[in-house]
Amino acid sequence: MKFYRNRKGGSGTVELAPALVVIFIVILIPMLDLLYLGLAYASGWYCNHLVVREVACREPANATVAADSATQAWAGTGLAKFIGASAASVVNNPSFKNDASGNPISVTVSTVVTVQPFLPIPFFMQVQGLNQPVKFGYSAERPQEEKGIK
Repeated sequence: MKFYRNRKGGSGTVELAPALVVIFIVILIPMLDLLYLGLAYASGWYCNHLVVREVACREPANATVAADSATQAWAGTGLAKFIGASAASVVNNPSFKNDASGNPISVTVSTVVTVQPFLPIPFFMQVQGLNQPVKFGYSAERPQEEKGIK
């Protein structure tokens, strides 16, 4: 006895196009955006790390200049260029903690980095990271380095 399979010729190819649309639009593109946002967050943390390290090595009167120079150095890296951030999209706020005699003992730098989405997805409402810029905030504290015995 012969066995004949029921052949549905071409039905798989008809279902492939809608499946690819769902895979690309619903899964792949948002996943790329999430990976990009993770990289952007890490890059902003690195900017904050550079700034707090530079400010801790300088006198408190030169803190703003040190923060701006560290931000400019970070903006020149390939990582900052990849996420589309510039020195203008970074806001640094250094503050110092003093001891009883008024000497600074530690510095705290708060940094806010504004990042544009990698692939803006049209959506009926504004969602940060999908079709609206994201603001990442960081704060780090470091001991103020000594400048010699006074």
